[in-house]
Amino acid sequence: MSTIVLREAVQTTLFARFIIGFTEAVRSLANASGGWFDKFTGDGFIAYWITPPGEPAALRDVPEFCQALLPAAGNLVTNLRKTSRNFPVGVGLSLGADAGPCELVRVGEALTLVGGPIVGATRMVAGAKSGQTLLNVYLGEQIAAERTWLADSGIQLERTSVNTKEYPQGQEAYELRFPGIAGSR
Repeated sequence: MSTIVLREAVQTTLFARFIIGFTEAVRSLANASGGWFDKFTGDGFIAYWITPPGEPAALRDVPEFCQALLPAAGNLVTNLRKTSRNFPVGVGLSLGADAGPCELVRVGEALTLVGGPIVGATRMVAGAKSGQTLLNVYLGEQIAAERTWLADSGIQLERTSVNTKEYPQGQEAYELRFPGIAGSR
């Protein structure tokens, strides 16, 4: 809903500063957790974790990144609310993740990754509500296999259903829940 919030901003330069600060925080958190921040997309961002297949330790990086990111998103929403004429219900960060093979390609002067997981993550984020983190089944099943780590970390993983563009009647997904984080569902 960033375009709606921008339209309602009392000062667009302040809105921009808040978005820039949040984007810089996302970049730092992604880099700190072994990820690669690719780009800000206007309504969100894309980050990647390039890992060897079947590497269990790497499966922890994405949930830990999501857990660290949610408080920063809460701060962003608080700041945007303070500078808004009207504020729509449901503004916040929704996260989506997927895993699988991708290819590094040059698009114009930039490098980016393309592949099914990019589409899968996009569908998960589109189906998630504010404060919700959804994983496609492939990644969710791999993380579910790490039950000991999940229990030790306090992160909960629950199978759910989400309506997506390809599956408007619903498709299976996994939801990550982070106890103690405001806004985490």
